[in-house]
Amino acid sequence: MKKKALNVLKILFFLGLGLTLAWMALPKTEKERSDIITSIEKANYLWLLLSVFISGMSHYFRAVRWKLLLEPLHHKPKTSNTFFAVMVGYLANFAIHRIGEVTRCGLLSKYENVPFTEGFGSVIAERAFDMVCLIIIFFLVFSFEFGKISGIANDLIFTTVTNKWHSLMEHHTLLIILGVIALMAVAGFFYFRKKIQNLLSGKIKGFIVGIWEGLISIKNVNKPLLFIVYTILIWIMYILQVYVCFFAFPETSGLSVTVAMVIMVFGSIGIIAVPGGTGAYQIIVIQILTTVYFISETPAKAFAWSVWVSQFILIVSVGFISLILLGVLNKEKQAQKSAV
Repeated sequence: MKKKALNVLKILFFLGLGLTLAWMALPKTEKERSDIITSIEKANYLWLLLSVFISGMSHYFRAVRWKLLLEPLHHKPKTSNTFFAVMVGYLANFAIHRIGEVTRCGLLSKYENVPFTEGFGSVIAERAFDMVCLIIIFFLVFSFEFGKISGIANDLIFTTVTNKWHSLMEHHTLLIILGVIALMAVAGFFYFRKKIQNLLSGKIKGFIVGIWEGLISIKNVNKPLLFIVYTILIWIMYILQVYVCFFAFPETSGLSVTVAMVIMVFGSIGIIAVPGGTGAYQIIVIQILTTVYFISETPAKAFAWSVWVSQFILIVSVGFISLILLGVLNKEKQAQKSAV
C-alpha cells in the first residue's frame, strides 16, 4: 500500500514539475505572446517538417537496433512491431515519467511473446550505450565550446543561485524558516546516515554494474558492427533534427552544428528530468540561445516551442496510431494465441 502511494506521489510530483516549468516557459504578457506567435507564423515550416521526418528516422533506427539485441535471445520480432512499441513507449513517457521502457517491453511481450524480463534487459543494454554516447558527445561539445559551456554553467547555475541568495537575504523570516529546515535536514541525515549510505552505495553500484553489463552485451549481438552503425545514426539524427530547425527562423539560421549539439546535449537533460521534457526543455533551450548565443528572446522562445511542439505532435499522433495498428495487424496472432 505504501509503495503504491509512493508511486502516485512520484507521478504527481513529476507531472506538477512539468506543468510548472511549462507555465514558466510560457510568455507572460499579451505583447510577448503576440510577438512569439508572429515569429512562429513566419517560420519556414518545411524545415520543421524535415526535422519531424529526421526524428521519425531516429525512432526507426532505434527499433531495428532493438531487434539486434533481441536476436541472441532467440527472438525475431517484426520491425513494425518493434517500431510501434517504441513509439507507444515514447507516448507513455509524456504521461508518466520513464514508464516508456516498461510499456514497450510489455507490448512486445504481448504481441511477439518476448518475455518481459528479457525485453527489459535488452532495453537496459541499449540505454547503457546511449548513456555512453551522450557522455562522449558532451565531452566533444565541451572541447569545441569550452567557453560557451562554462558560460552555460555560470548563467544557468551560479548566477541564478547567487541572485536567489541575494533575494533571500532580504526576507529575514523566510531565512529563519529555511535555516530551521536545514538544521532538521542535517539532524535527519546524521540520524539515518547509515541507511542513506547503504541505499546510495547500492544504487550507485547497481547503476555502474548495469551500464557495464549493457556495454559488454554487444559481444552477444550477431551483427555488432551494424549495431554500432545504428547507434551512430540515432545520435546523428538527434543532432540533425535540431540543426535543420535553425533554418526555419532567420535569427537562428546562422547557428552551427556545434550549437545544435549543445542544445541536444543540454536539452536531453530536460527530457530525462521531466516527462517528455515538458517545460524543462523549453527553458533550457531558451536560456542557451539567449544568454550564450545572444539570440533575442522572442525568436529563441519561438524556436524552443516550435521544436518541442513538432516533436510532441509526432510522438502523440504516431504513438496513438501505433497503439491501434499493434492491435489490428496482430489480430490474427492474438486470436490464435487465445485459442490455444
